Amino acid sequence: MAEPSSSRAPRTGRSGAGGRAAPGAGRRGPPGRRAAAPGLLECGRCRYLRTARACGQVVEAVLALLILVCSSVSYGSTGGYTGLPGLGGIYYYHYGGAYSGFSGADGDKAQQLDQRFYLLKLPIARAAMAVGGSLLVFSCVLILVGVLRLPWRFPAWLLLECVLDVAVAIGMVPALYYFFHFLLGVYNSPVCKEREQLYQSKGYQGFRCSLHAAEIAAGLWGCIAVLAYLLSAGLAVRGYRTVRKLKQKPVELYEL
Repeated sequence: MAEPSSSRAPRTGRSGAGGRAAPGAGRRGPPGRRAAAPGLLECGRCRYLRTARACGQVVEAVLALLILVCSSVSYGSTGGYTGLPGLGGIYYYHYGGAYSGFSGADGDKAQQLDQRFYLLKLPIARAAMAVGGSLLVFSCVLILVGVLRLPWRFPAWLLLECVLDVAVAIGMVPALYYFFHFLLGVYNSPVCKEREQLYQSKGYQGFRCSLHAAEIAAGLWGCIAVLAYLLSAGLAVRGYRTVRKLKQKPVELYEL
């Protein structure tokens, strides 16, 4: 008589002693579905750099750097004309290019006017560079404080940060007014007018008594910085409320 076939399904997978499944013999996913290695901003401290507050502070730092660079244009050069007697009477513009438009007394007068004009613009150029550098340091300090998670340990810091942001934004408004008011006073001075006429008499039109591109750009970056600091103040208040809620009922640890 034929032996009846077994109705049991064959066992799959490895079996250890006693018919038990060996550890680790369960279902495995495909190799491509394995967890990827953590990225640069996945660590506990660096995750702050992905938040809205950190992005706003980075924008503030970039704006401060742009203000510093644009302000340094007026500080970094006397502008205009430089004579080199050793080149056989050939004179060079500081902006590049040789020419022989000036000679003798005209060359000496151009140099004196350039130096006096530079000294007139020097105070406001230094002040603008100081403001840009201070804002850059301030933004970097706020980023460092956020990375170190100080707002989570001391939520009151967020209120202080909001006050500082508002104070900077308000202070930038009279600073921008003074910046343009001082520059317009320099460009309306007799020194600038005489300098402009001297260069125009030699056929050069690039020395008009008006704001140049770098100074206008510094003012525009300052206006944008005012809006950026006001936005950061609002984000600081929102972060304070979030921390207070999580402190009262800590369900999940969010990054500010």
